[in-house]
Amino acid sequence: MMYGSSSGRGVDYVEELDDLSDDEEDGDEELDHASSLERAAYTTLHLLQELQSSTAEVSAITMLGGSDATSSDNAGDDNATGNNILPSLNDMSSSANGSGGINGVIMEKSRFLMKLAPRIRRLESDTAKCLVGRLESLLTKVRHLTEEENDNDNNNSMNDNDDDINANNNDRQESSHTKKLEAERRRHIRNSLLLTISSCLRGLALLRKGPDAESAFARVAIMPILRSKLSMGKLDEGGSRGECAGLFFFLDDVATTVENMYGPILRASEGMFANDDGTDRGSKMAVDLVTCGVWVPVATALMADPGIKMAIFSPGIANVLQANYSALDTFLSELAGNLLARPHASSSGGDGEEEEKAGDDRDLGDFSHLYYEPDLNSESVERAQSRLYEHPTTVDYYKRWNLPIYYQLRFAEFCKRIDKALELVRKEGWQAEAYTGEEAEGKKIRETLGFELPVFLELYDGLLSMWKSNVFLRSLTHRFLRGAVQLVGRVLAFVREGLEGEIEFGGSAASGVERRSEVTEESDDATTTLEHIADVPGYFWNERVEDIAVVTWELTILDTCMTHDYLDAIADTVCPPDQGSRQSTHNSSLELDEMKLLASEVLEESSRGISPLVSHSWNVLIVNNLTSRCCAPLSAVKGVAATYRMTNRPPPTQASPFVSTILRPLQEFDAAYASRTPPQIGDGWKRQVIESVSEKYAVAVEELIATVKRTEEALKSRKTRRMMAGGMSDGEKVKLQLFLDHREFESHVVEGLGVDAAGIGGLVKLRKLTEEAESLFLRTQQKK
Repeated sequence: MMYGSSSGRGVDYVEELDDLSDDEEDGDEELDHASSLERAAYTTLHLLQELQSSTAEVSAITMLGGSDATSSDNAGDDNATGNNILPSLNDMSSSANGSGGINGVIMEKSRFLMKLAPRIRRLESDTAKCLVGRLESLLTKVRHLTEEENDNDNNNSMNDNDDDINANNNDRQESSHTKKLEAERRRHIRNSLLLTISSCLRGLALLRKGPDAESAFARVAIMPILRSKLSMGKLDEGGSRGECAGLFFFLDDVATTVENMYGPILRASEGMFANDDGTDRGSKMAVDLVTCGVWVPVATALMADPGIKMAIFSPGIANVLQANYSALDTFLSELAGNLLARPHASSSGGDGEEEEKAGDDRDLGDFSHLYYEPDLNSESVERAQSRLYEHPTTVDYYKRWNLPIYYQLRFAEFCKRIDKALELVRKEGWQAEAYTGEEAEGKKIRETLGFELPVFLELYDGLLSMWKSNVFLRSLTHRFLRGAVQLVGRVLAFVREGLEGEIEFGGSAASGVERRSEVTEESDDATTTLEHIADVPGYFWNERVEDIAVVTWELTILDTCMTHDYLDAIADTVCPPDQGSRQSTHNSSLELDEMKLLASEVLEESSRGISPLVSHSWNVLIVNNLTSRCCAPLSAVKGVAATYRMTNRPPPTQASPFVSTILRPLQEFDAAYASRTPPQIGDGWKRQVIESVSEKYAVAVEELIATVKRTEEALKSRKTRRMMAGGMSDGEKVKLQLFLDHREFESHVVEGLGVDAAGIGGLVKLRKLTEEAESLFLRTQQKK
């Protein structure tokens, strides 16, 4: 014998074979007993069906009055149901057909079965009790076997480390053989237990005692696991008391332990009793161990203990409640997949080659490799998951969460951030450092989206924070969407009031804040900061075109982000890309498209107020402000006549100095904010400014020309007209100067601002008013 090199090893080998044989005999006895109980369940079911059928037939005969004609008409029906009659009763009915009639036979059979009814009911009860007791015993053996395997694996791993150093080749071969025998013994025991448990489950299902099987599984298999792992200390592990920092690890440990111990049983039960036609995904199964055997006891354990229930469902702290809800929601959403998924080859003891080799070493009478393996696919897991969600315990579980209060706490945090930011802007202006988020996140938003003002960075960061994994809850999607709309509405209302001149920045508002704070604040730092705020002079920002342009550009970016980048962020959170691992890709895609459609409609509605604000700001406020600035130098037009009246000056050769200053505010503003002009605005606002300024310029020129003509007429009548150098009168010099000024002004419009002068009415009028002096200009050019 190859293992006889060590002393006593042959004896040990024989003893191991004897132990394996004993285990096989014990397993066969258990299986025979369970099979007998299953056959007893079949017999009991048949007797119950006979009893119910007989009772129904007697009731029918009683209602019809027991006439022979009716009995003869129903003879065919009796023959059709003859298969349900016990053999002895069939003989009885055939012998009695000639004398008493079929009704008499039925009545006689009914009396016979009614006498047996108490015994049949007792047989049903005893069979169910035996099946439940046997099932509990088998489940206990499975638990002990798993615990024994874990202990042996730990010991073997420790011994292997020592043997690697000191053991010789023979000892290693003997150790390897021992492990193989032990693995074979465990495999055989597990297969035998699985077959025996399956027989018990089928027997209970036949007797419609599925709830008893589920209750036994929950009580014997799951509750010991929960009692050994669930405690406040375990839940608080890794965090402060009451924070339930260890809830996620506890749930993951429970799922892993249940799958390791009872995974084959759960998969076999699902394969035996699941409705695979897919017509009713949430239909009740005869035995549903995943839902009633695993989830119900876990949920009950968490909701039954007052201390644990309070710590998990009503912590009073938003972060803790969100973490607890996410941990349990993840556990529930992945429970069916974790329990029913087939283990990998590595976890089952080897790859395909090792299994094939093991198959060659099987005994001739070992048919375990031919045992039925349930074919559980993604649809099977989805049906099991649907039953989990539709169970009354799950409905009650979700009612335990006070999610509206959680949302109110979160929304109050978001509103507090926005209110503080707007108050700081009111005190210090739009450039106030109102952003309180992470620096890296703010830099990312600036670079990718283009926000410049800190208050809008604060707003968008707050909007994004709603959908972070440590804040968002899927069941509150509609509330968070509404909250985003309300936050945007708050900022838009603040901007609208400012554009209407109802909000004063700095000035008296800041001084009032300082006076109120001096009463409550005693620190020197607070006083210094408030004095600095009070130094900001009061102003209405709608009078500053620079502020208006910057704010409207931020609003334009916000409008675009709400229906693009922000919508994508919501979609990635509500329907993450990896959701297809738990649901079919088709359903996930439909859900994503529908969610995007609904969210886009909500966000578009929230941003509808942005476009009118932007349009009003540019086409009214900015246009009016720049027009007023550009028209200020036009008062110098009247001084052109005084420049040449009775001064004997030579004719002009260049435009007046004031002309270059007329459109300077518009040119400087356009150069600074051309890249931040909203696309929907275009260049229309510039044309409006030029139109208004050129109209007023034309009016001033027209008035001056009229004044010059009246003066020339008066001097001509008095014969005091003076001819100056170049043969031009003072009036002609004025007209020539106006012509040069018009040319310069039009060049600023066309070349400086890039606006076509053809369609501007004021420039056309100016051209007509000064075209008379064009001949004078040509005359001066010829003399040169």
